[in-house]
Amino acid sequence: MTTVCSWCSTPITEGMTACPSCGANLIPDGDPNVPGLTAVDAASIIRSKSPAQPRSRLMSWLSGEYQTDLPSKAEQQAIAPPDLEVRREILRLELEAEVANLQAEADALRSEAAVDGRAEEVEALDAAIAAANATEVTTADDAEAAATDNDAAATADEAPDATDTKDPAAG
Repeated sequence: MTTVCSWCSTPITEGMTACPSCGANLIPDGDPNVPGLTAVDAASIIRSKSPAQPRSRLMSWLSGEYQTDLPSKAEQQAIAPPDLEVRREILRLELEAEVANLQAEADALRSEAAVDGRAEEVEALDAAIAAANATEVTTADDAEAAATDNDAAATADEAPDATDTKDPAAG
């Protein structure tokens, strides 16, 4: 009697242990139902099911189930504004950049005036640049003196006053 291979449908004769075409084993050694191959594997279906997708933040907010994510200590420090000293340095650098831009603009105007032969404008620009530099030096000296005065005042406020200390025994 002639049968067919269950894998490739090639005709085979009785007594053959392997298919001549595909080489499939024709003698069952164990359970003929192999989960995932010849039978439905319920365990793999259960494993493949993904957990329910979390709601979007908008839907959670609308339904009232929204939980705010509080930043960690490190995140709070990362987004905190900079210290006073850092802000002062940032402002100082911004001012220096602005002065450098204005100086470059003044130099460009002076160069254009010199090339065009406008001596009066060159002299006026030189006088303005000299006045600005003198004002800048005076302003820097005033700022330094004010900072020194503020430091001295802060130190005096922190130091204990000698007249306030009384001897309790003296009464």
